[in-house]
Amino acid sequence: MPNWCTSRCGFFCADEHKNELARLYKNLSAVLETPSEVKNGFELGWLGKVAIHHGLDWQEYSCRGTIEELGEFEPGDNFFTLDSETAWAPTVELWEAVIAQYEGVSFIYIAEEPGSDIFVNTDVEGRYFTDRYLIDIFGNGPIPESWYEGKEKPGYLEIREYFENFDDFADYCADFTGKQFGTFEELQNYFAEIFGENDGIHVGVHEFTDS
Repeated sequence: MPNWCTSRCGFFCADEHKNELARLYKNLSAVLETPSEVKNGFELGWLGKVAIHHGLDWQEYSCRGTIEELGEFEPGDNFFTLDSETAWAPTVELWEAVIAQYEGVSFIYIAEEPGSDIFVNTDVEGRYFTDRYLIDIFGNGPIPESWYEGKEKPGYLEIREYFENFDDFADYCADFTGKQFGTFEELQNYFAEIFGENDGIHVGVHEFTDS
């Protein structure tokens, strides 16, 4: 079994190319509405059908995955999203080949696959996807007493929060750790030292990069 990568693509264009974006949306909708002519291990939304629908050889691309959801797209809009789940990594090459067939259409994406340490957000301007940091901690291993001084200590720790900038991320962590963090590396090292190789708790402190 592969590790599964979750991705959200954003497709967009300038006003003069909105008909091309609408055409892309219509074609992607068709992929979700009818089964594939090629036998595969997925249901509706198999990415191989996206390739086939656009005259591409699905075997030349990483198509092991599905469209999980196609976002709403209203007439006049210049943007829509598509959520997918794919084996190991986002299917960037496939989407590049697809949108090459639509004049003026571009795409950005945000993707996560913790097993391969993939945390990518290519929306560098934060126009649509603003998440830049993630803290993901869960389990029933030992939790520092200082984190819950004066509060009820949970039997099971579960923290999952996204942040748009480092200052907000650092302030959030300082609130329960009592520590001040000047850099992402300091914050990352702190959690690594606290939990070490403890199997009872999962610790993920991540920064989204643009590639």
